[in-house]
Amino acid sequence: MTERELRLFWALCPGLAPATFRRFLQVFGTSVTFSNAAESDWMASVRLHAQTVRRMAAWRESSPKISELEARLNAQNILCVVRGDPTYPENLEALFDPPEVLFARGNLDVLRSPFAVAVVGTRRATGYGAAAAKWIAATVAEAGGIVVSGLALGVDAFGHQAALAAGGPTIAILGCGVDVCYPPAHAGLYAEIGEQGLILSEYAPGSAARKHHFPERNRIIAGISDATVVVQAGERSGALGTAAAALEIGRDVYVVPGPITSQASRGSNQLLFDGAIPLLDPAAFIQERFDIEGASKVVQKQVPEHLATVYHKLAEDGPLRAGELALSLSVPPGNIYATLLELEISHLIEKLPDGRYQVML
Repeated sequence: MTERELRLFWALCPGLAPATFRRFLQVFGTSVTFSNAAESDWMASVRLHAQTVRRMAAWRESSPKISELEARLNAQNILCVVRGDPTYPENLEALFDPPEVLFARGNLDVLRSPFAVAVVGTRRATGYGAAAAKWIAATVAEAGGIVVSGLALGVDAFGHQAALAAGGPTIAILGCGVDVCYPPAHAGLYAEIGEQGLILSEYAPGSAARKHHFPERNRIIAGISDATVVVQAGERSGALGTAAAALEIGRDVYVVPGPITSQASRGSNQLLFDGAIPLLDPAAFIQERFDIEGASKVVQKQVPEHLATVYHKLAEDGPLRAGELALSLSVPPGNIYATLLELEISHLIEKLPDGRYQVML
């Protein structure tokens, strides 16, 4: 088998983690040398569990034809991108440990877009974080760029959804196999991205989501993107790891400033304190970073002064119910309902099926 075929062959080996395979390549230099090595050489070069070595040996002995394996994957609408292929994202070469193989579902032509921006943040996004993520993602999409994120709850999902709604492509990097939708609640979004954008993973098809996969996934989000935008992140948010991965390879990190009273913005505000670039206007960000003028038709909503208190409370802490708003703002419920109705009519907020209200993009 060729070097390409062998890399794909081993990427599909049951029980062999992508990180372990990368370490083997660092030791042996090529997949050919690694494939021809004795089991004792494998054990001596990389710390392995005996069961992993047995699986590797059994996989090598079975010698399935890689052409048949790849054809089988293609029949499931899964494409294989091996490092060195013309379709392999050049941006990933900047990583200390680029993925050797990427599995994909969707349109690989998306990778040819002029620029890519990672839009990441907390799974527990507030109304403010949701609105900011949508605004930024829509701006990037309308300017012809790709929105990259991880399909997670919260900011990730809002970024993907806004890019698709703006008619642009988006890339979802998964911490599981590309044929596995995680979280399951995003089945509809997963399907839409597969049709209009691209789903990528370095984990073999069928791989379940594991806790340690997500930091590894985050480095790919940062690596494939020209810039990373942290919309909203708590002190332990995985988005901080994505930002760190971007900084390690010299990529710009932008942060949306958040309220100092919000736990959801503690981590992102700390990034600003440490020197990240504030993102105050998505169109200005696109123009300054990528030299693209007229980047977006999206404009910031102008909220009438008499509605601003309720609107900004929803933006910061929403979604909220009318009663919760009345209590937190010490305003009579009747006044709150009148304000909410006016905000709805003005298309500044929307009422959710559960009775809560949230701001609209």
